[in-house]
Amino acid sequence: MQDLLIVGGGYAGLWAAMAAAGRAREAAGELHIRLLSKDAYLTHRPRLYESDPRGKRTPLAQVLEPIGVELLVGEVDAVDLAQRRVGVAGGGNGGGHAYDRLLLAAGSVLHRPAIEPAGGRTWNIDQYDAAVALDDHLGQLMADDGDIGIVVVGAGFTGIELATEMRARLAHHGGADRAARARLALVDRAAAVGEDIGPSLRPHIMAALRAAGVDLHLNDQVRRVEAARAVLASGATIPSRTVIVTAGARASGLAGLMPVELDELGRLPVDPMLRVDGVDGVYAAGDLARAFVDEEHIALMSCQHAMVMGKYAGHNAAGDLLGLPLVPYRQDRYVTCLDLGSWGAVFSDGWSREVQAIKQDAKQRKQVTMTQRIYPPSGDAAAILEAARL
Repeated sequence: MQDLLIVGGGYAGLWAAMAAAGRAREAAGELHIRLLSKDAYLTHRPRLYESDPRGKRTPLAQVLEPIGVELLVGEVDAVDLAQRRVGVAGGGNGGGHAYDRLLLAAGSVLHRPAIEPAGGRTWNIDQYDAAVALDDHLGQLMADDGDIGIVVVGAGFTGIELATEMRARLAHHGGADRAARARLALVDRAAAVGEDIGPSLRPHIMAALRAAGVDLHLNDQVRRVEAARAVLASGATIPSRTVIVTAGARASGLAGLMPVELDELGRLPVDPMLRVDGVDGVYAAGDLARAFVDEEHIALMSCQHAMVMGKYAGHNAAGDLLGLPLVPYRQDRYVTCLDLGSWGAVFSDGWSREVQAIKQDAKQRKQVTMTQRIYPPSGDAAAILEAARL
């Protein structure tokens, strides 16, 4: 029996495993599928800006066991392409796992700007443990006496959502009046909020930031974090014991184990079938892959692209092993739905980001996505496999 090893338990890796299992079952082919994840959960990273991050995980076993995919827990630290074997940190399983096809879907990590920790520290919501630690810190702030000042670094997608949601997060820990009095600041080196998001959404983002009482510091950046203040490059200071970094993402360092040139975000070049260019037997998907969704656009580091790309990569990797045709990855539709706290949200359609809905109408769409569409079915093999069908 041939072995498909998928590395990464995020959206791309999980949907790849689901699609591979479905293709093997439809073809009545024998295929051993394993998913190697750093922990036993799918963390819903797009939701970590919300209150209560502890509730934002799905056990991988609930999805993998019903469809016969083996779950392995560990972190890859080496790939031997000649021997077709990956090494795992700590030397578990005799030092690693063999494969016939390898699918890399290890996701992305936070890009950390150069900030000097001069008696203070920074926080983030990039991973589950970091989000929980921040939430515990916010709870402590609300329990202590004194003013509350919070600085969010990065006025991109995550920073905007976190800043506009922050008063609700503070109030979640008790004391709505204190939460309303907290000083909130959003800092970005760009000249405009949401520079990568585009101008069509910006008027609505600005309205939401004003409603949330968020002070903007543009064309600037945090240089130093002290115990009770953040010092900006301009020389301005912001009183704060809480500086949260949301300044973009880079592909997992796992991509650097491949003998290919990476793009500016550290992603692997792939062909339309999601095979890594020039590397035999290796596929890539999600934030790790630089893949075209159509003739013009490259997939973004987002769950909506990771899930679909994972389906194609799993379908193709399994088909490769079973001698079946491969299918070029395509994802024609792209939408943006940005949560904007109590103001509501903004929803746009297409790469030109034409605004389709705002405020509570858009908020309802966002909630459906966050509470339903990004969650895999669990427990029911037929439903799981259907969800991963191309």
